[in-house]
Amino acid sequence: MAEQKRIESSTGHVDFDGLYRSQHQVVLAYCARRASRADAWDAASDVFLVAWRRFDDVPPPEEVTAWLLGIAYRVLANQRRSASRSRRLSRRMAATERIVSSLADEPIIRSEEEADVITALSHLREADQEILQLSLWEELKPEDIAGILGISRNAVDQRYWRAKKRLSREMDRKPTTKGRATHITSRKGGAT
Repeated sequence: MAEQKRIESSTGHVDFDGLYRSQHQVVLAYCARRASRADAWDAASDVFLVAWRRFDDVPPPEEVTAWLLGIAYRVLANQRRSASRSRRLSRRMAATERIVSSLADEPIIRSEEEADVITALSHLREADQEILQLSLWEELKPEDIAGILGISRNAVDQRYWRAKKRLSREMDRKPTTKGRATHITSRKGGAT
C-alpha cells in the first residue's frame, strides 16, 4: 500500500492527494503559459514530485499556491537550461544540422484586444513578461511574487512598474483595428 503523506492544518489532516487535486490545474495552467503542452505536463509532474519530497515544508493553505508556483518557476528554468544544453550538444554532434527549439503552444485568444496584448507582451524581455504574468494572469500578491522570483517586495514593485511602462509603450507602437487596447492598470492588492 502506498505511503500516505499528511499535513496538519487548522481544520485537521490534509493528504497529498487533496493538495494535488486542489492545486494541479493551477500549476498546469501556469506551466502551459510558459512552455509547450508536453513540457508543461512534464513540469507540472515535476512540481508535485518536489512537493511530495518536501511535503513537510508545505506552507499553510493560503500560501500553498505561491509555494507551488515558486517550485514551478524553478522547474521551468531547469527545463529551459536542460533544453539549451541539449541543443548545444546536438549542434556539436551534427554540425550541418540546425536545431530549432520548440515554441510554446499558441495561447487561446478570445479577442483582438487580447491578441494585441499578447503580441506586445511577446516583444518584452522575459523578466518583464514573467512579472506581468505572475501579477495579472496568476493574480498573485507582490509578496508571493517576491518569494517565487527570489527578490525583495520592493524589487517586485519596481520591476512591475517598469514592465507595465514597457508594455504600454509596446502597445502604443502597434495601432489596433478597434481603437487602442486598454492599458494594464494596477489591480486590487497588486504591485503598483
